[in-house]
Amino acid sequence: MRGRERISRVLAGEAVDRPPVLPIIHTGLAGVFGAPLGCFFTDAEVMARVIVDGYRRFGYDGVQISLGVTGEAEALGATTEQPDDGAPALREHLLTDIANIDNLRSRDPTTGGRMPLFFSALEKVSRQIGSGAFILATLRGPLLIASQLRGPEEILVDMLESPEAVEQMLDFAVEVALKLARPTLTAGAHGLVLGEATCSPSFISPALYRQLVLPRHRRLIAELKRIGWRFIGLHVCGNIVAILEDLISTGTGFLDVDYQVPVEKAIALTRNRVALRGNLDTSSVFRFGTPDKARRETEALCRATVGARWLISSGCDIPPGTPAENIAACIETVRATATSLGACREKTRGNHAHS
Repeated sequence: MRGRERISRVLAGEAVDRPPVLPIIHTGLAGVFGAPLGCFFTDAEVMARVIVDGYRRFGYDGVQISLGVTGEAEALGATTEQPDDGAPALREHLLTDIANIDNLRSRDPTTGGRMPLFFSALEKVSRQIGSGAFILATLRGPLLIASQLRGPEEILVDMLESPEAVEQMLDFAVEVALKLARPTLTAGAHGLVLGEATCSPSFISPALYRQLVLPRHRRLIAELKRIGWRFIGLHVCGNIVAILEDLISTGTGFLDVDYQVPVEKAIALTRNRVALRGNLDTSSVFRFGTPDKARRETEALCRATVGARWLISSGCDIPPGTPAENIAACIETVRATATSLGACREKTRGNHAHS
């Protein structure tokens, strides 16, 4: 069973030979392969090479490719600053005045900023490894797009003082996400994950999420399915237990689970209604961990998720500077643990047959 099939089967609720591995890693690979982040974010060839080389070196089942949180705002005309070895930084918010939203409607986000670069990199990755690897593309969800256009602090105030204006911004952001989702699908991605860090209960209350964002998530995901996306996920950082039922009700096919959510609790609450991905700590396990710790934590995760629809992964982005040895240790442990658990099951069946 190849990686693409393995991941697709788990997302569809079907049996697999072992747990699939789909780490949240893209920029974290740049340094491993000697590519400054300034090159990674400005050259489609470099971005694709880093993603493909990571897949071939470490042997996980799928790859994730992302333009970063400023991508949609930049595509609509926002100015960004690109450091030599860092992520792009947004230098303006296009919706300092909500009246500007009408001007933005005339702009085509599929041709603005670095979006054409993203589509090109995605096509290159798909062409090189898409037959065997599951390719997961990242776009931002409505609240994260709106936050990049308005400003995170400003939109928090707006939610309390001008909720009608926030609804306008979120509806516009849904339109932007849908416009970008079509060429992303055409470029060869097998799945789409919507980054929505700002939906975390650490950022907005569950009540505000339900009032303002949840109806847009439901509409967006329903429309994404209509245009042809089969596998859709939501990435919300932190402890999502308070809004877990709401996230499931969006119609999403999988949810990312950060390290703050206990594995057993996530499995018990979701009851296999959606697939889950996570939830190794990007900091203590990957960036500042050791190969031994990566092995221990990965083995424990594999054992805790037996029988669940679970993709082995970090809970959030594996950051630049992460030692390659820690990534390799994680992937190797998944295979070793799966073999061990398989042998135990075979032995148990054999004992039962003779009893």
